[in-house]
Amino acid sequence: MSRFAANLSLTFTELDFLDRFDAASKHAFSAVEFQYPYDFDVQEIKQRADSAGLPIELFNAPPGDTFGLAALASPEDFQQSIEQAITYATVLKPKKMHVMAGIADVTSETTARYVENIRWAAQQLDKLDVVVVIEPINHYSVPGYFLHTLEQAYWLIDSIAHPNVKILFDTFHLQQIHGNLTRRLREVHGAGLLGHVQVASVPDRHEPGTGEVNAAYIFQLLSELGYDGVIAGEYHPAGETTAGLGWLEL
Repeated sequence: MSRFAANLSLTFTELDFLDRFDAASKHAFSAVEFQYPYDFDVQEIKQRADSAGLPIELFNAPPGDTFGLAALASPEDFQQSIEQAITYATVLKPKKMHVMAGIADVTSETTARYVENIRWAAQQLDKLDVVVVIEPINHYSVPGYFLHTLEQAYWLIDSIAHPNVKILFDTFHLQQIHGNLTRRLREVHGAGLLGHVQVASVPDRHEPGTGEVNAAYIFQLLSELGYDGVIAGEYHPAGETTAGLGWLEL
């Protein structure tokens, strides 16, 4: 049976961020994730998650002003951002952290910088038993994003050469980049690189199952593959959040 996580950066936004943990606990969620916790006190986030009984599955490393830093920042600046993320991860104990690449042309320089930076992040977060996940993001949503295909992700992971780096498989992005979600999901899982799964409708990024992707089929496929992680709903509700939670029953 599938287990689901609520993304508290995009859902339950009718409430203040810290109140969203309790709101999510009233529905069929096994965990939560969020994008950027850095404007909030880490101890208060931890208290709210514990009170709601929802473990924290994932959050993002600081993105800077460029939708991520890994392909852009100097080692010193990048490491400073990861140290901030580690301060939060030490308390919040997520299973995974999404380290974003940034908006940058793919050149030998940006590629080398990305490989070096992600390798360092993987080494540091491995000490906390936190998996680094990297995500291809489509150029319709984020024009110019450095990491924008699965083939590129495979090559980068091979170059990084550290076992603590996996792929965040987001159906919203990968349907628009590649299509062929069934084959691609089998491919990533078969390579041992499936680190996390996020779902949303395509093309509007609303509730899973309301657009061109058959979310129920994806959930069944993940179950058949033996994926034992949570499936996170990273979407913008079409209306009030609780009115659109029927996808949890697909």
